[in-house]
Amino acid sequence: MHGGDQALFGKKVSRSGCGMIAVCDYILYSHGKRNISFEEYSEFVSRFRDEEAYLHSANLLGISPKKAVKLINAHVKAPGVTFISHSEFSPGSLKNFIYDSVSEGLPVIVRIGLNGNKLPYRMQYPGKGGSMGHGSTGWHYITVTGITGQGKVIFSSWGGKGETDIGMLFRHFGLTGGVIADKRITVPPK
Repeated sequence: MHGGDQALFGKKVSRSGCGMIAVCDYILYSHGKRNISFEEYSEFVSRFRDEEAYLHSANLLGISPKKAVKLINAHVKAPGVTFISHSEFSPGSLKNFIYDSVSEGLPVIVRIGLNGNKLPYRMQYPGKGGSMGHGSTGWHYITVTGITGQGKVIFSSWGGKGETDIGMLFRHFGLTGGVIADKRITVPPK
C-alpha cells in the first residue's frame, strides 16, 4: 500500500485531507487490501469522503485525531484504535511500539503536529515510474506499515512509499503529534 495522493480527490481533500487518506489506508490495510488497483482505491476513498469523512463538514483544518479514531473504529474489529499523545513515548519506546504493531500486521498512523522543524523524508512514487523524491513535512498524517533493522520507518503518503529515521520522527512529533494505533499494542515504558 502506498497511500493516496490527496491532490487527486477534489478540493476538500487536496488542501487538508492527509488525515482522511491515512484513515482510508488504515482501514484498507486492516482488511488485507494492501495491493489493490488505483481504480478500486479511488472508488473507496471517494465514497468514504462523500459518505463518511466529510458528510457534514467543510474540512477547513482536516480530521482531528478524535474523528480519525471514530471513523476507523466504525470499520475495524474490536478492540479498535486509540490516539496516544507524543508525550507517552521516548525514542526507544516509539521504535518498540511501531515494531510491535507492524510485526502483528497492524499499521500505525502518525500525526506530525505543529513544529518549527519539519520531518525530513525520502519518497518513491510507484505510479510515477518509480521516481524518487525527498523533502520535509509538518502538520501531516502518515501511515506507517514497516520498520527496518536500521531504525527507518516505512510509510505511505502522497501516493508514494516513504522512509524516515525513527529518531527524527520522534524529535519532530511537535505540538499535537502522536499516533493512532490498535488498542492491543501497549506503549512500552519510557
